[in-house]
Amino acid sequence: MPGLPANRLRRPGVVIPIAMIGMLTYLTPAASAQAAPAHITAIASKARSKTGFEPRVPAGFREKRVRVGDVAINHVRGGHGPTLVLLHGYPQTWYTWREVLPELAKHYTVIAPDLRGAGKSDAPASGYDKKTLAADLHGLLTTLGLKLHIRLVGHDIGTMVAYAYAAAHPGDVTKLVLSEAPIPDKALYTFPSLTAKGPGFWNFGYFSLTNGLPERMVNGREEQWVERFVDSLEVKKNGVSDEQVREYARHLRDDAHLRASFEWFRALPKDVADNSAYRTKKLTMPVLAIGARGSLGGFVPTQVRRYARDVTGIIIENSGHWIFEEQPEQLTRTLLRFLQKN
Repeated sequence: MPGLPANRLRRPGVVIPIAMIGMLTYLTPAASAQAAPAHITAIASKARSKTGFEPRVPAGFREKRVRVGDVAINHVRGGHGPTLVLLHGYPQTWYTWREVLPELAKHYTVIAPDLRGAGKSDAPASGYDKKTLAADLHGLLTTLGLKLHIRLVGHDIGTMVAYAYAAAHPGDVTKLVLSEAPIPDKALYTFPSLTAKGPGFWNFGYFSLTNGLPERMVNGREEQWVERFVDSLEVKKNGVSDEQVREYARHLRDDAHLRASFEWFRALPKDVADNSAYRTKKLTMPVLAIGARGSLGGFVPTQVRRYARDVTGIIIENSGHWIFEEQPEQLTRTLLRFLQKN
């Protein structure tokens, strides 16, 4: 996932640069209430008041939790045909796919889980490396009787999980889509946190802090955090809806899920080590590598070609990081074209 560019918040009432959100000195909700400027306090209070939102599962889909080893994994399922699995990123849930689910379900049996630590899935103390998240998915699909001949799509953190799954079970994946995230390897350690144009991949390091600071900064400001983080990575403004922001934020109000959202990043060094072993054998299934013009762009296909033999690269125009929300119709067409190609 990219870092935050140094632009300004787009929603009314806030005029501070987005890069300064991470520099707030109010480290607890109590301190924030005592000392925060009025416009920030008002927004935080408004965010905390929106706790009753429950997303609607699209028509023809159903939602269910399934026990997989030591965790329960939530997922939505709908449609008919070959199995298509969609894996979300940070700070999302299955709800990130809501605009593309109905059309995809006309052609496939679509499974969209909440990853371990996200949404309505359990958030245990450990197991946030992508190899383990891929094992969760394998267990889910095995339980559902759908583990063979799958089409697998990942976005952001979901891309990291999708790669780990395809590398561990190459015979079960017929086609693979990786979008808007790097496959974790040693190159992560060279990504700049600061560039001449502003912040770079600062969040990879910041989210990895183990002193509790990331959790304390977000606690009590969950919707404010998600809203500003999402806004900063958009090109098509309001591509991610207010409903989606509320849905993502409400799960972070649970301490275990908030911590888990950062554990995905704290596990990156283990992911790098695991992928070093996986990389000794390139993927052979067709892979679609997608970057957004306003985000990672050509980096994604360039990197994926080092991990797979049959790669099609594409760049999505007029989009930032959240390609499936900012350009859902274009992404639906792109996916179907790739998935249905012989």
